[in-house]
Amino acid sequence: MKEKKQTKHNKAVESSAEYYKKNGFKVKADISGYKRPEIINKRRPDVIACKKKKTIIVEVETPDTMVKDKKQREAFKEHADKDDCTCFRCKLTK
Repeated sequence: MKEKKQTKHNKAVESSAEYYKKNGFKVKADISGYKRPEIINKRRPDVIACKKKKTIIVEVETPDTMVKDKKQREAFKEHADKDDCTCFRCKLTK
């Protein structure tokens, strides 16, 4: 069962990475085929997309991780809030 959830998670990460790539962003993603994103506040986000001065941090969550990974999302949001050109987005997958 966990493997099925991980597959859905990885597909959602890939979908986000492809979306930003198609829209002209340089993309790093924590899945095969991409360079891994750098660690932010001791955690690695699923996707980092950069275009000109804009940076988007994306974390994909499942219903299970929405509760248990709250601190991770808070760490990414805190990092993004320090820079006007950086934003944090959370994508929920089922």
